[in-house]
Parts: sequence; structure tokens; C-alpha cells
Amino acid sequence: MKGLVVYYSATGSTKKVARAIHRGMSGVIETDLVTVKDIDPDEVADYDLVGIGSPIWFFRETANVRLFMHRLPRLDGKSGFVFCSHGTAPLGIFHSMVPFLRRKGLSIIGWGDWYGSAYQVLHAPKPYFTDGHPDGIDLAEAEAFGREMAERALKVAAGQSELIPKMPAGPDADLLFHPHPIGEPFPGANPTRAVDLKTCLHPDCTLCEDVCPAHCIQLLDDPPSFGPECSNCSLCNRLCPTGAIVLEGEAAKRMQPIKRIDMTKCSYPECRLCVTYCPMDSLDFSQDPPVFTHACEGCDLCWTICPEGAIEIVNLKDTHAKMWEGFSNARRGGQDHPFLEMLRQAQAEGRFRPLVEMDDIGWESPVFSITRTPRFDIHDLLKEE
Repeated sequence: MKGLVVYYSATGSTKKVARAIHRGMSGVIETDLVTVKDIDPDEVADYDLVGIGSPIWFFRETANVRLFMHRLPRLDGKSGFVFCSHGTAPLGIFHSMVPFLRRKGLSIIGWGDWYGSAYQVLHAPKPYFTDGHPDGIDLAEAEAFGREMAERALKVAAGQSELIPKMPAGPDADLLFHPHPIGEPFPGANPTRAVDLKTCLHPDCTLCEDVCPAHCIQLLDDPPSFGPECSNCSLCNRLCPTGAIVLEGEAAKRMQPIKRIDMTKCSYPECRLCVTYCPMDSLDFSQDPPVFTHACEGCDLCWTICPEGAIEIVNLKDTHAKMWEGFSNARRGGQDHPFLEMLRQAQAEGRFRPLVEMDDIGWESPVFSITRTPRFDIHDLLKEE
């Protein structure tokens, strides 16, 4: 049996977990470790056990991981597992990943999640509530998880199919398996969507329908419709090859950070950090001025790691500053932010260990207020320990 761990990591947390899982698996079976950028999806068919990992963005896996999963061949007869890293709100990702991979024929034999530090979430206080994770204890658990997955895969291959777990469902299921976030991330965050029929490639392209976790897109409707099950994950508008899906209304301004590059500060092509580390290859320097395409995840990693501070967010007040109000208002009003309530419950249940005291949380210093450049050094974040 041969195993594979494939992952995407923006700032290092998922990478650390993936490496630990790989160590655990390698003690049982031959196992390779790669990023989603470094393997052709068709090559996954050469493996018997496949683990796929991602941070949680917008209550699902990152769009580049979703696209990688979409491009996978049929994997009938093979075993798989999923894993993730996240901040305070472990919501939705396995509800998105597990059914999708099962439709590829993969038997999902397990899942695991770990808390991680926050760096490129611009509306997060810094230091953040989950900073310091994953630590040595977390990584020891991840290594044990990898070993368990390899051992379980061997038993399943030997005929012990009863070891394949059922996907949790219903109101009592872990939040990782819930289809929707709890309410809106902030007021007015659910814009309507429309399809530009002049640029839409349907029926030759059905990518948006294929990747939608909620199965709520109906391209045959006139006009195409997005059903009430939509959880605003934005996979459709991120992954549309022509950018034919557009967000409408006031909420669109809050959901889409608008960026521009100050070319008096930018040293491209000598510096290519933003291009190299963009998960969606959404920066286009062939245009003058450079543009961020519709595929931009809004992860703001480029802003975080730019050594010259050349990347600006034009609508910062309408996006991250608005979301920051939720944290600051909760503190001033003595009320709980819903994400903090989730963290408190996780701590009470023994699923979270705070490594940053509440008094040390950066209540007055959201990430978007950091003026030094780079805000965080990408090489430090992704270095191998």
C-alpha cells in the first residue's frame, strides 16, 4: 500500500500538520508528501490512501484545493481522509469536502482538525486567540492520526469495511459537518449573484454547478438561479473561468476586498512573492497597471507578505474594518462574539488549549493596522522546523 498527503498551506499551520501526519503514516506505509501545486491530479490514482488538507476559508476548503479535488480522476476502491487547520470557528469544511470526495469514489475513513495561528486574516486581533497552534502537543496528535489512518486503511483493504465511519449529520453533528455558518459572518454579508450570459460558457462548462457544496446553482433556469441553500462560500465566482458570476448589491462591497498595486513601491519582477504565493494565480502583471482577477480569494496573503507594502486595499473600511467592529463591539459591550463562544465551548470540552491569555489578545491592534512591511515574513511562516 502506498499513501499520499497533499495539502495547501498559506501561512504554515496546515503545512506543519501535514508533515506530522506524513511522519505518522510513513511509519506504517510508504507515503509521499506534496502540495496541491506540485502534483498533477491524475497522479493521485497511483496511490491507495490519500489524505487532503486545507485551512478553512469562508467555511470551506480553499478554492485551489476545491479545484484540485474537482480535477481528480475516479478513485474507486481507494481510501482517503481529510484534515484542516482553522482559527476560532471550525465550521463547514468537512460538509464540503467529504461528500465531494465520496462522489469521486473515495472511501473516506477519517478526518481531523487542528487550531492554527492567524496571520493574513486582516480583521483578526493580533495576537490572536489561537496563536501558538499547532504546537508540539497538536503535532504529536497529528502524527498519531496519520499512523491511525494508515493502519485503518490496511484493515479496510483487508475487508474490514465496518471501520469506515459514517459522516456525522444533523443538529448535533460537529460544526465541521454543518452545511452553513451560524447566521451571517457580519450584517449584510450575503449578496445576491447573477450570471453574465454573454461570457458564461454553459453548457460547455458546468464548473460552478459541479463544485457548489450546496448544489444550489441552476444554470438551466432563465435567468440562472442560486437557491436559498447558498452559504455564500464564493467558490462559484472564484472558480468561474470567465468571471461570468458577479456579486450584486451593497454586500458585494464588503465581501470583495479591492486591491491595487503602487508601482512606485513594487519591485516586480525582481520580487515575485505575491505571484509565487497566490493560491489562485490571480495577479496579472501583464496589464498596466497590474490587476487582481476575479479568481482572487480575498485571502489578503499578498498584502501580508509584500516586503514593500506596495499592495493597498482600497475598500478597507467596507471590508475588514467592518468585520473588526464585531470583535471590538463585543469587547466593549461585554458580549460574546459567536466565534469566541465556540472557542469557549471547545475549551470546556477539552478540544482547545489557549496559548495566549485573554489579556494579551490584541484588542486594539487588528492585523490591518500593522504598518511594518512585510507584516509577516512568508519565509519565516513556511520554514521547516
